[in-house]
Amino acid sequence: MSTYFSISAKYSLMQWASILLLVLYLPVAKSQGIENQSLEKICQISPADCLEKTNIELKSAKEKSRIWFSLMQYKLTSLFLLQHVEELNEVTKRWIHDEDLPVPFQVTLYMYYAKYCLFYGDQQEGKKYIYKAKKQLALMNGVYPSPIKLIEIANLQLYIGEFSEAYASLNALKTKYKNSQNPHFMMELHGHLGHVARKLGYFDEEIVHWNATVPWSYKYGNEQQIAAVLFNLAQAQNLKKQYTSAEKNYLKTIIHAENAKDVIKASHARLYLAEIKLMKGDKQQAHALYLMINEKILEQPHLDKYIALKKQL
Repeated sequence: MSTYFSISAKYSLMQWASILLLVLYLPVAKSQGIENQSLEKICQISPADCLEKTNIELKSAKEKSRIWFSLMQYKLTSLFLLQHVEELNEVTKRWIHDEDLPVPFQVTLYMYYAKYCLFYGDQQEGKKYIYKAKKQLALMNGVYPSPIKLIEIANLQLYIGEFSEAYASLNALKTKYKNSQNPHFMMELHGHLGHVARKLGYFDEEIVHWNATVPWSYKYGNEQQIAAVLFNLAQAQNLKKQYTSAEKNYLKTIIHAENAKDVIKASHARLYLAEIKLMKGDKQQAHALYLMINEKILEQPHLDKYIALKKQL
């Protein structure tokens, strides 16, 4: 969740995939019995284990069958959450122009393809598919109203500069569902409010939202999502020079990211933690953290920060 490529992360994508599967593939899910229930549980807990399991299952699934679409939803979401950017782009590019796909699967492809394009500077192509995804989501929400879909629309608005609109719609959801006890929904809602608050320059409010997100992420129980939430909280605290709190949350991020086998998020947390350690004069610990970072997996802006750190050690 540190960059917009990892938002949504954050944030509502694994549950969104589950919702799509319930709508499209319920008969198949029932026929698969315990095995599919096991896969759903695996994918809720660990994107890395989910990716491994779905890759195995896809080898024997008929392309474009219902179970194939089910498995591909899980695979795409896992690739996104783990920030396997190039592989995710290869898969989405293969299917992005195929019109013979279920609409919810098209929406998933549009979102991931658009975010890749925007992340690497192709604004025209990225926005084209953001608008296509947003339109389809709005139509789907009209048929099957869902607060999760409204969060997804707000997520897309962040990519096209509609910050005030996203802020308003998310706060309306916060008021309407203030008594909700759904861990995933509340985690997504407050997490997205944290992101849009930063975009609008409401930095104190950003910290409030990420603090509110933390307990819901623990209740939800996905180690990778917990790591992402804690990292975003630490980033917000770091920005406001709350270094002691940020240090604690970077350390927690590392623990949960390693539990989730998310080496990228663990590296990001070590990088920013090393920066704080160096700023406080603890060069030895900063150097130790630096040695644990794999430069090859860093993208911008983290790579520039890594190079700057290297020069100071």
